[in-house]
Amino acid sequence: MQFRLLLTGVAAAMLAACGGGGDGDGAAPQTPVTTTIRGTAAVGAALANADVQAKCVAGTASATTAADGTFTLSIADAQRPCVLSVATPDGATLHSVVTPGTGTAVVANITTLTELITASLAQGSAAAFFEAFDAAAQARLTDANVDTATGSVRRMLDGVVDLAGVDPIRDTLVAAHGNTAGNALDQKLDTLGATLARSGTTLAELSEAVANNAGAEAIRTALQPASASCAGLRTGAYRMINLAIGGISQTVALDAQTMTISVPGETESGTLPITPEANEACRFNVDGLSALVSRSGITVINAASMGAPPFLMLPQQTISIAELAGDWNGLGFEAETGELAPTRITLKIDANGVISGAECGREGCTPWNDAQSPVITANPDGSFDITDEDGAQRAHAFKGTDGVVSMFIGTESGFIVASQQKALTLPALGAKNAYWDMSVLSSGMVEDISTFSTTIAEVDATAGTYSRLRDDGRLDSWTINQPAIGLRHRPLTATTAETVSMSLGNTGVIVATGSRQASSYFGVSVTRP
Repeated sequence: MQFRLLLTGVAAAMLAACGGGGDGDGAAPQTPVTTTIRGTAAVGAALANADVQAKCVAGTASATTAADGTFTLSIADAQRPCVLSVATPDGATLHSVVTPGTGTAVVANITTLTELITASLAQGSAAAFFEAFDAAAQARLTDANVDTATGSVRRMLDGVVDLAGVDPIRDTLVAAHGNTAGNALDQKLDTLGATLARSGTTLAELSEAVANNAGAEAIRTALQPASASCAGLRTGAYRMINLAIGGISQTVALDAQTMTISVPGETESGTLPITPEANEACRFNVDGLSALVSRSGITVINAASMGAPPFLMLPQQTISIAELAGDWNGLGFEAETGELAPTRITLKIDANGVISGAECGREGCTPWNDAQSPVITANPDGSFDITDEDGAQRAHAFKGTDGVVSMFIGTESGFIVASQQKALTLPALGAKNAYWDMSVLSSGMVEDISTFSTTIAEVDATAGTYSRLRDDGRLDSWTINQPAIGLRHRPLTATTAETVSMSLGNTGVIVATGSRQASSYFGVSVTRP
């Protein structure tokens, strides 16, 4: 009996705790909590009548901006964080973010600056981050990570847009519209827009550079004023490097508005005009020599008419030794027995500039001994000295918007071009490429410039190979990441020389060596726009 009474009491208690089983005697249903996201969409000018979308961990919403670019998104029972997007009149899309939290009123602007912050946060495409917004993306979207991304963008735009003390996402933004002038934050958007227009760099390209954490120097180079006819030809200081023994260099100043090159400190008579070649964008004539300008600003000058090796014009940057750390490939052309012959090396540079490496041939690589391990030190002019037991060699570095650093090293017997290793990916079937080619032969003679275009004819993802058809009918095949990560190899055939090729990151410049004595050469290719 006591046991039955105990069970009855427990059952009654459970019913009471659950509100009983009666009709309508339970608690009233809770009212959904609405989260309101307000902000302004602008690119300097307000984005009026634009479509705004929001995705949260739980909940979505859409809205249309008012004439002043303002918008309000209301999401019932939203669970943050969230990502936002707005469509611009030119067909682009900008993005922004809302961090985790429980507050029901949030401010989040959507602008060109928040697009950069989102790309930095995503460490990739802001559009892909928005489209996926999966568990991995949601985990990345924290207050700390957004603060880090904002700080990173602030540093990378240093000297371009002053973002000291500015929070582009949450600060009050009054966008210019009608007769209303924009506030201080809006004026920073104007500055960024004007800088992009002068430089010929698109917001998408800048966003990619930020996502790659390319750094202030690479971005400063990409945002220099460009010529009207070629986005790669930009104002600034350049290092002119002779691709010959020792790699003699000189600093020159380029003005993309007046289209002139001059040597600092020289008289006006030392200023040379830069004249566009007819019907070829980004190919110029400088003092009778052809100059081929890559999208990164690295320029190759063919001096064959002077009987001299090519010159490189390298946008001058200040790069720290720590940025050189990592694994490198190097392709060179050096005189071993009177004639120039191709060389290949691998390098590992630590954060202190200590270098270990190996000489590589067709049979593999032979590590240097300890006595051959040089040390790299920085010079005040931005160049480097690579010093070993035999002395010092001068090197100049360039960092592209993909964050990859390349170096140009003058040696006692020739030169070496090196680049940080980055795994290559296969091109898409049908992809086209246009480029200029030139070669230095073993005799030191320089061949004139050739102009080609290619179409990818076959791709084998399993083998890591592809074939390309050149416009003159030649078909050649390449294996990527052979004989090392970041290199590609073409075998000897009846119509092609055996070649090892290396892209210098995303600069638009490729170097190559013919790896057999009978076809010994050093080639340089520049992608045409």
